[in-house]
Amino acid sequence: MEIELINEILDYLSSGKGLIGEVYVSSAKNITAESKDASVDALERAEASGLSVRVLDGQRHGFSYTNDLSRWREAVDMAVTTAAFLEEDKNWSFCGRLPQSVSHVITYDDAAFAMTEADIAGMAIGVERAALAVDARVKKVRKASASVSSGEVYIANTEGLSGSYRFTSCSLSAMAMAESGGDSQMGWDYEYDRILAAVSPERVGAAAAGRALELLNARHFKSVKIPVILENSVAADFLSLLASSLSSENVQKGKSILAGKLSQKIVSEKLNITDNALLDGKAGSRPFDGEGVPSQRNALVTEGILNGFLYNIYTASKGSTLSTGSAARSGISGIPTVGVSNLYIEPASSDTMAVEEMFSTAAQCLFVTDAMGIHMANRITGEFSVGVSGMWIENGKKAYPIKEAVISGNFLDMFKDVEAVGSDLKFYGKIGSPSLLIRHMDVSG
Repeated sequence: MEIELINEILDYLSSGKGLIGEVYVSSAKNITAESKDASVDALERAEASGLSVRVLDGQRHGFSYTNDLSRWREAVDMAVTTAAFLEEDKNWSFCGRLPQSVSHVITYDDAAFAMTEADIAGMAIGVERAALAVDARVKKVRKASASVSSGEVYIANTEGLSGSYRFTSCSLSAMAMAESGGDSQMGWDYEYDRILAAVSPERVGAAAAGRALELLNARHFKSVKIPVILENSVAADFLSLLASSLSSENVQKGKSILAGKLSQKIVSEKLNITDNALLDGKAGSRPFDGEGVPSQRNALVTEGILNGFLYNIYTASKGSTLSTGSAARSGISGIPTVGVSNLYIEPASSDTMAVEEMFSTAAQCLFVTDAMGIHMANRITGEFSVGVSGMWIENGKKAYPIKEAVISGNFLDMFKDVEAVGSDLKFYGKIGSPSLLIRHMDVSG
């Protein structure tokens, strides 16, 4: 990244235009491979770089971006022109100089950066082979993929801010199909980390195959109200629904189910909900956010009580508070919004249970291992009705697989009914959760 270019842009903003301004530069490359029949079925390589410019002309905020670094002057002029047409807003401001005490967090791995196309293709093939090796009933792998990315982010402004960090990311996924007695079932698995050694083709392939095999000859389900165990992946999906309501931006716009609930009990007292950008190797980890504010750990919910929301500089000004380091950017093409870094559920105490222990908490219960359509739930009212599959548990053991069942209710009420928290916290992208035992839920066939 050309530091000279950044300084030239800032000088053009402050000296040439007499404006407060910010430059955000991003560069990244990604290689993705897919395997079919133990050979490379698809191989894609993508590289992108560019910059965005934000300016403050008085209290008017302007924005522009370009993928051509040589056209930076045009981008600056466009941002200035944009600001002239917008209304004044006193809540816009930029971050000052980064403190010397910015926390160190691992976002980069030399081994991941060194991966070649052949290496990544080999990982995808390894995922497929691992799935097929589990059992002869695993007939095919619909999708086995591996992806490795690397890049750098740089942010600077006329207020003295200057910061950068490098990043890598590695992800593996598999969708396996098992067949037996005329029945076929699909199983999946996924892993992501910024550190190459933290993901395993063998583990992902075997887990996807295991899920498919476990669901073979699944039975239909009758309507009943029973205890339900949400496997960590399903619990994480439900947490993602709550994530948008933890944004101060949505609270201020009246689009949050949690509006007006500060300091109230919103979930079970057994749960803490935390957003932490300082976890080594995780998808949302970073030393500072999309505005240059140092990252921090935000304890949003403690023992079921809502402590606060996530803020960027703009929403913090509107709310007369401070930024929580939660400015999110989806590349260079948009202004900072409010978003999670690594949002996860953790137990409020050391009292956790293995999933197998949860099986013995009731004479009968449903262990949900997959859910379809969670994203269709109403994030503002909390109402949901989703199709699920999993295992019927009887007398503490897996009795038989279940398919085409439906669970319904209100996801906030569901989180209030959590009776036990698992010891199997796992992240799926930026969202993580352990398995959760729900006191009772409406389940229909």
